[in-house]
Amino acid sequence: MKRRVVLLVLVLIAVVLASVSAQDNRALQAYRDRFRESSPEIKLQILQTADMLPADELGPLYVEAVQFVLTNADEIESDNTLREIALFATEKIGEGGYTPATSSLWSLFVEYDDNTSRILILDVLGSIGGGDAELIIDLNGWVQAQANLYRGGVMPDQQVLRNAVQTLGDLADASSFPVLLDVQLAQISDPITDDARASMDALPGDFVEYAVATTNARDVADRLPALDFFLNDASLSGDEHSQIAAGVLAEALREVFRSSTDLEAQRRVRYRAVQQLIDVPRPQATGSLIRHFNVTFADYDRGFTTKTWVLEAIAALGASGTEDAAVRLTAFLDLLNTYTENDRPYDTQIMLAVVTNLEDLGSIVAYDALFYVTLLEYPQRVRDAARQAIDAITR
Repeated sequence: MKRRVVLLVLVLIAVVLASVSAQDNRALQAYRDRFRESSPEIKLQILQTADMLPADELGPLYVEAVQFVLTNADEIESDNTLREIALFATEKIGEGGYTPATSSLWSLFVEYDDNTSRILILDVLGSIGGGDAELIIDLNGWVQAQANLYRGGVMPDQQVLRNAVQTLGDLADASSFPVLLDVQLAQISDPITDDARASMDALPGDFVEYAVATTNARDVADRLPALDFFLNDASLSGDEHSQIAAGVLAEALREVFRSSTDLEAQRRVRYRAVQQLIDVPRPQATGSLIRHFNVTFADYDRGFTTKTWVLEAIAALGASGTEDAAVRLTAFLDLLNTYTENDRPYDTQIMLAVVTNLEDLGSIVAYDALFYVTLLEYPQRVRDAARQAIDAITR
């Protein structure tokens, strides 16, 4: 008996809910029918007096209102009623959190040049557009275009751009990271730069991984400013700077370029990354540092780079503190000894750099090569440095 009573109650509740839902649908449809049949002035009144249903249930009506404005977009700047319809519908969409309206609101943003209205639209999109891939692509593209305009000598609307950058932070999609970086590199204004950084920090995921991937995705000629930006970022730790440098260095070493311009840009990226890895060593990057040294020394031998960068490549290996680095520098010292033995004495600065960095590495693997230095016709200071290094690694 009790079971039958419970079932009866459940059936009654379902009937009541169905009745309410049907009434709501009829009320919504009535509003929409009246809206379609009315003049613009009456359309506005219908929107303003549509209070039988809450805002979240009137979403389709408000989208219809936005669509009406869009069909008359050519008149929106001169027609006050159209503007009021657009603003009222936008506010109500935000109030009701009606997510299917994102596409219509974005179209309104594109068509409507009024600053106040565009900022309102962006605020609403930021609150309802999370996870909307199409909206995120559109807004990323719009913000990127503004940064490009600025680089081309055209000042974008800073107030709207600032709000667009903030909206990207609200939407919090990882695909916005490169765009937000580009806005900061453009240096349009301090507030916009600060907001772009705040939005970048709001993105989910690993900042260092984004920084590496974004830098590496840029054309090699545009990579150094991005790398400098991250390596000068005071909010990151020295270890994070070195993780970024190592990631960018590894990618640069994998790439093959033909043009001299690209090759030089690639070198500059490698040199900057290596400077960071001297300051804050990262042993995990030893493999990349060895490859960098090999390429740099080959470039130096062919006259494509200066001795400074060879010395830095050697210093980076010495700073790494690894056995692999000691093995590579020892092999290089063997080569220099062979040159000298065959009456081709090598540059004293490079010799001293190799010897002193082998001393810093402290590996016994270098003993034979260092001992041989003391027997050959090197300048006295080179031989003295070799003896000092031998003492250090045999203690």
